Amino acid sequence: MISKYNHKDLNWVDIESPTDGEIEHIIDEYSVPPNIKDLLYSKNKADKFEVIYDFIYTSIDNKITFVVCDKFILSIHECPMPAFTTASKELEIDMVSIEKINSNKVLFAHLLKNLFKNREIELSHSHKQIEKLKHQIIDRNKKIKNRNIYIIILIIISIIFIWL
Repeated sequence: MISKYNHKDLNWVDIESPTDGEIEHIIDEYSVPPNIKDLLYSKNKADKFEVIYDFIYTSIDNKITFVVCDKFILSIHECPMPAFTTASKELEIDMVSIEKINSNKVLFAHLLKNLFKNREIELSHSHKQIEKLKHQIIDRNKKIKNRNIYIIILIIISIIFIWL
């Protein structure tokens, strides 16, 4: 799905779960150079940062790819990105002027900041879930330990009564 966000001189094209046809369409529409095109179609999406002519190509975590130049930003990803939802809403309601975002490269930095902020929130949530599970395991282990002690005491008492 292709989403386009335009604000003054800022042009951001966000492609979620792209088809080859959608990527080809954007490559043609924005005159993406062949070197960048090759990187976009490459099966190896390992972390990469390339500067080719006036273009910046970045691939992060095998999950998201950016192509940035003076005329546009292209973001490509398979799954929804909550950080992008926030950024697109900011563009729509003209909050970008607050952040002094006046070029596509600064918008790129803003998107990265939103990604990392979102990642911190996700990590914090995961950490809380892990802590909760850890306490549940500790509580369960205490119950098992107490039950085992109770069983051992019953066995010892039973043995004593059998011997008597």
